[in-house]
Amino acid sequence: MAKIILVASGKGGVGKSTVSALLGEALAFSGKRVLLLELDSGLRSLDVALGVTKNLVFDLGDIVRGSADIQSAAMPCPFCKNLSVICAAANSEPVSKEPLQNICAAVSADFDCVILDCPAGIGESLSAAAEASDLALVVATPDPSSIRAAGAAGRALRAKTALERRLVIERCPKKARKLAPINNLDEIIDGAELQLIGVIWEDPETRRAMDSGSALSPDSPNHKAFRDLGKRVFGERVPLGFK
Repeated sequence: MAKIILVASGKGGVGKSTVSALLGEALAFSGKRVLLLELDSGLRSLDVALGVTKNLVFDLGDIVRGSADIQSAAMPCPFCKNLSVICAAANSEPVSKEPLQNICAAVSADFDCVILDCPAGIGESLSAAAEASDLALVVATPDPSSIRAAGAAGRALRAKTALERRLVIERCPKKARKLAPINNLDEIIDGAELQLIGVIWEDPETRRAMDSGSALSPDSPNHKAFRDLGKRVFGERVPLGFK
């Protein structure tokens, strides 16, 4: 049975899809069979990040409407053989709870991990994804509005289900003084009211990988950050180092 991981954020533009794509990539390179399921209808981006745009024919909307099956819509990543993606519908078509649960159940035997890249906010799509998931990763940046929004997303998830919730800090500067007006990482953790599971560094190589549809360079500090995050979501005890 696949482990189903929800990736959420209370606020848009904080790197939620980056976490979804590169966590999926790290898990796939470790040998796990991974499916990325993009739920951000009308605003898809994972086709670019995984380099499948030119070959994309069907999407999640086609599955829900019954005009394509899951196998036809799941696109293999050209640079990572264990990673596939079902892209969000090109038009705004939110996926309700029952179809999403049916899709997750149908693919569970074929993958070790399914990552649900949710739309930003705390609406219907987040509730539907929460019902199908084993773990929620809430993404925030070192920004007061993002921290507050992450807290709202975490509380919304807690109100809907007993789902395990963890915080991922994205775009974290290496130098503590650049966190300003935030003083330290503890302030982000306390503000979001979530237990920390990973820190993703501010890094041009990470942005380049997402924009070019290529694998993250081993030279990037986030190569190890995502590898360690992948171990933690599967229960391995990996220390949270900040160097």
